[in-house]
Amino acid sequence: MELDPSGEAPRTTRSGRGVLLVSLVAALGGVLFGYGTAVVSGALLYIDRDFALNDWQEGALVASALLGATIMVSVSGRLADRYGRKPLILAMTVLYAVGSVVSMLAPGIYPLLAGRMLVGFGLGSLSFVVPLYIAEIAPQQRRGFLVTLNQLMVTVGILAAFAVGYAFSGGGQWRLMLAAALLPTAIMAVGTLFVPESPRWLLARGDEVRARAAAAVTGLTDDLDALRRQLTPPPAQRAARGSSNPASTRFIWMTALMAFTVHLSGLNTAIYYAPRILSAGGLGIRSSVLGSVIIGVVNLLMTFVAMAALDRLGRRALFLGGLTLMAVSGAGISLASFTGHQGSPVTVVLMCVFIAAGAVGPAPVFWVYISEIFPQQVRGRAMSLATTALWAADTIVALTFVPLVDHFSFQGTFLLYCGLTIVAIVGFGRSMPETRGRSLEEIALQTGQFTPSARG
Repeated sequence: MELDPSGEAPRTTRSGRGVLLVSLVAALGGVLFGYGTAVVSGALLYIDRDFALNDWQEGALVASALLGATIMVSVSGRLADRYGRKPLILAMTVLYAVGSVVSMLAPGIYPLLAGRMLVGFGLGSLSFVVPLYIAEIAPQQRRGFLVTLNQLMVTVGILAAFAVGYAFSGGGQWRLMLAAALLPTAIMAVGTLFVPESPRWLLARGDEVRARAAAAVTGLTDDLDALRRQLTPPPAQRAARGSSNPASTRFIWMTALMAFTVHLSGLNTAIYYAPRILSAGGLGIRSSVLGSVIIGVVNLLMTFVAMAALDRLGRRALFLGGLTLMAVSGAGISLASFTGHQGSPVTVVLMCVFIAAGAVGPAPVFWVYISEIFPQQVRGRAMSLATTALWAADTIVALTFVPLVDHFSFQGTFLLYCGLTIVAIVGFGRSMPETRGRSLEEIALQTGQFTPSARG
């Protein structure tokens, strides 16, 4: 898949299979993302047994990787814009591996927290640069599908984390649960060596020869011509205009609010704390972990639905529809807990519906939307800011869930999430434009992020 020194793309990669294969390699970062965040779900009960964690330490263990992600992703936009998408993917994959090794060897809670934070550094950058990269190499008619490959791989990683957790739960081998992340990490690192750099990034840097060669791999020659016309002003002028454009600033705020909505809906609590939620209702530890595997399967299967629907139904309909179903099922989870059915099959079914709604709606739509709504000049930095908001919200929810449950009860906590979701539905129903079926350059024109003066 890598381009030869002459700048020509191998013939075998000129078809749609080329962009699919390149996207699949990049989307392995989603496996690391999903596994790295969810593996603590199955390991937590056994780490608690070995290290005797209090409530805040338990929350810190879940939140440490998320905090690391928040810190690193806040600076990764500039790194991606300066050094390229491919080098950042490779560097963060290696950092993720280092964190996994530190975590599995940790002799106590604080070294474990440090290792998990290093994992977070890696997965935080990967979480935004992978969809960014795929969006920039994807033809417009397949962009929703291809970017959602990353979300599909996230669900694969989550399911793998649940399955590995169940496989090792008999002996409580949480170190092996953490160590299993090294296999996809190695595959990801090797595969990244053979994919091309983003042609849009290369063109924005003025390297038109390599940009056109990379575009030949994924069939982006026409889109590249449109981008070149929009990048007529000098780089310094482009950056100044892009960063100060009021329309771009408005969409940065909107996508940051989308990020908070994804997590303040309570979506990831059903992933991070699934065994704890189910075991609190009377299920044994292994049965609770098995229940989380069922939830992971639903999450994976419904992501296939999202992949099929995003380019047909659009981003807006799935985002708002998913949030609506999450609000309804979240209220049902709260009611089930209130009536004494927590940990029963009723709760498992409601949690599956809750996860299914998130997997079809807000979770995949967020990543597709932020990868396409911004113009080339600010895409890396703007996506970095939106993803920083996502990880910050995820950290807050993960760190506060157990104390909230202890203080307000399980049903009260989910009613809080439900209320916040309803507020989000109203807000985004008024402010979220559709982006389906347009090239990245057309979207920038449609949303007012390119003006005639900015195009030269």
